[in-house]
Amino acid sequence: MPPDIFYSPENADLHFPCARGNFFPAGMPKSDAALCAEMARLSYCRQQPGFAFDQEKIRSVLGLIGFTNCQFFETKGSEKGRGTHCLLALREAMVGTGDLAVLAFRGTDRGDFTNLGTDADLVPTAWEKGGKVHRGFAEALNEVRPGLDPALQALKCRALFTGHSSGAALATLMASLQHPPCLHTFGSPRVGDADFVSTLKGVEIRRYVDCCDLVTRVPPQFMGYTHAGDLYYIDRERKIARQPDESTISDDQDHARVKYLLDYALKIGNVSVRDLADHSPINYVAPVSAEEFSG
Repeated sequence: MPPDIFYSPENADLHFPCARGNFFPAGMPKSDAALCAEMARLSYCRQQPGFAFDQEKIRSVLGLIGFTNCQFFETKGSEKGRGTHCLLALREAMVGTGDLAVLAFRGTDRGDFTNLGTDADLVPTAWEKGGKVHRGFAEALNEVRPGLDPALQALKCRALFTGHSSGAALATLMASLQHPPCLHTFGSPRVGDADFVSTLKGVEIRRYVDCCDLVTRVPPQFMGYTHAGDLYYIDRERKIARQPDESTISDDQDHARVKYLLDYALKIGNVSVRDLADHSPINYVAPVSAEEFSG
């Protein structure tokens, strides 16, 4: 892969997405996609010990790119701050620009057993807007909706919804309820059935999948689950293609797995298989950020 587009095989980047730091190194991204990718990674920033947001650090990072107002929504009353976490960041109007809001949901934290339980509860359940959805994700979203719903309804500006992993699933459910102009998901599992997907009509959905990312292949289709939105596929060379055909993807993945085995899999500190390494948030941030400077 080209040396100018970063790729990490490290366990630390998969399990502790914020440990690397260095958020928004080039300042405010030029594209919505790059902004959302980094916001999704930033949403993993939490206190140590515990799982509650590190609000001070997040506000400091966002202040550097003009987001001066940030609200945090988390499961209430849970031990050590476990549960659902999302942030709503607002950028004040500047000369030549309009107001902008970004809603970012945190994905699964492997140390939070409540997150793991949410992921495993994949029984389809009726969704209030129509169709059926993953029960665990629906219940997780309900834990923050009492505060989040009125905050979103009060917005008077353009809003972007985003998230990584299960956070992407929660952002997709919220988009069904609120219909933002655009939803960017990174490494998203399937969320609901075809009838649910139809409730997202009118929302521009960019669904980023990093090469072999295992999470994007669950829950299984035989249970009725299907993806929403246009696929933006990140290939083994870190280039992004919109809606490539299945044979192109399969061939690329086969080559990617072999290369990973030879270059990374047997080194201490690395993820053992590419299907998991490709799920690291930083491995979405790097190619999506590089794309905005490629043309």
